[in-house]
Amino acid sequence: MQEKYSAVVVDDERLARQRLIRLLNKFDNVEIVGEAYDVTSAKRIIESLSPDIVFLDIQMPKQSGFDLLEQINYEGRVVFVSAYDNFALRAFDVNAFDYLVKPVSEDRIEKMLDRLSKDEGSNISCQKFNYEDKIFISDNKFMKFVNLKEIILIQSTGNYSKIFINNGEKHLLYRALKDWESRLPSNKFCRIHRTSIVNIDYVEKLEKWFNYSFRVYITGFDVPVMMSKTYSSVLRSRFS
Repeated sequence: MQEKYSAVVVDDERLARQRLIRLLNKFDNVEIVGEAYDVTSAKRIIESLSPDIVFLDIQMPKQSGFDLLEQINYEGRVVFVSAYDNFALRAFDVNAFDYLVKPVSEDRIEKMLDRLSKDEGSNISCQKFNYEDKIFISDNKFMKFVNLKEIILIQSTGNYSKIFINNGEKHLLYRALKDWESRLPSNKFCRIHRTSIVNIDYVEKLEKWFNYSFRVYITGFDVPVMMSKTYSSVLRSRFS
């Protein structure tokens, strides 16, 4: 049976929102469960329904789609929809699954859904790692085993993740952050941002920052890593 994805559409322009919904309704594996016209209404709907996909406009009155992602703890797929392509790099920096440029075509949505289906199929949850495990990693330069306890930080770039090792090595792998989070031992690895997972054994201190966010100081890093408000309670509880 084909998997069906629940979806929420967020766009301040009513006609653009309705057009995208009409396109999505043509696909049997998509069910529109909600729509929103600004960050406030989107936050309420997403937190209430936890959809599989959020189709998110970027430029909206008062707050942007990027602002919304900073305010919610959302683990599903984000597909940005914009009239402009100049936000694409930033979109993938916040781990967007895809970026659609208006006017969106039916063919483009079909390709996105096909990629989503393949991606979900290749990332079926496996057995959790133990902290003492060794994992095999392979990128363009290296194929090697790494002790899990040697991983300091994992940061996402789209569907790729960059692994920082305590010997200074960095490895870029084709694996989404969501998949790492599902397998890493939660007593040692903590999500601190939509784009970051940290090994708490390497966290030296937390510093309060703007808008209830924090800066996380990590062993071996000259520059602190940001922790968003939505993820702060988990890591802070480990240090209380």
